[in-house]
Amino acid sequence: MYAIEFETDITGNFIELKDYEQLLNKHAKVIVLVDEMNKETEQPITRTIKQLQQFNDIISPRCNLPMVSKEIDINTLCNEINRDIF
Repeated sequence: MYAIEFETDITGNFIELKDYEQLLNKHAKVIVLVDEMNKETEQPITRTIKQLQQFNDIISPRCNLPMVSKEIDINTLCNEINRDIF
């Protein structure tokens, strides 16, 4: 294994690799190191963590409930309930 190290300013979605031909069809581990996090970069991470926490808060009380059979057609069940209510 060998390393290729370079510095660049990220200005878009892609980082161009010089002499990429020799890397084509090879597995690579990519690590991005950033000097400091700015608010634009930090915000999506913070939002994702909050969303994950909200999801965990919703599912944690349901852990002790019985599993629903995968054979149950949820869409049909919802349609039947809606017809009964409305």
